[in-house]
Amino acid sequence: MRPVSGTMLVVAALLTSPALAGAVMGSVPVDVALVRYLVAAGVSWVLLALAADTFWSPAAPAPVQAPATPSAEDEAEERPASS
Repeated sequence: MRPVSGTMLVVAALLTSPALAGAVMGSVPVDVALVRYLVAAGVSWVLLALAADTFWSPAAPAPVQAPATPSAEDEAEERPASS
């Protein structure tokens, strides 16, 4: 996940919406609201990145096995010895 994505910014805004609303109304200092937003942005980025890796990562493809080919030793054993 990219460090700055729309989803991460929206989640951080939702988590800090009381502090952001308080900053707009004047009951919370703007610097306190911004620090809370930055902390929430970092936490939401980490959690969303972990969730993306855990839940939404593509399944690993099954390993492809090459068909068995006889080796030179196997071919030598199969040939009859000439007299």
